[in-house]
Amino acid sequence: MKIDNTGKPLGAVNARGDARAAKGEGRDSAASTEVQSDSVDIKSFSARLATLEAALSTQPAVDEAKVAEIRKAISEGRFSVQAEAIADRLIASVKELLSDKH
Repeated sequence: MKIDNTGKPLGAVNARGDARAAKGEGRDSAASTEVQSDSVDIKSFSARLATLEAALSTQPAVDEAKVAEIRKAISEGRFSVQAEAIADRLIASVKELLSDKH
């Protein structure tokens, strides 16, 4: 099948791709000629997204105070890595990501 990229809208096609059935040929034309259309308005979503993007651009990407606190704890020997807690959270995160795909 050749892909038509002329930008012209195609006629109505049913789920099997049969244009004749969608036009009402060979079947009850009153029932099959009804064409439904859907529309989506993304202008309000785009405006909201732009507002959020502007707000986020003013926020630092890294919490410098938290980084300084961790650096100080490391240099003073007070920082301990809890490998089991990190592993548990990593596994939970992976499970959540995998369950969202299904």
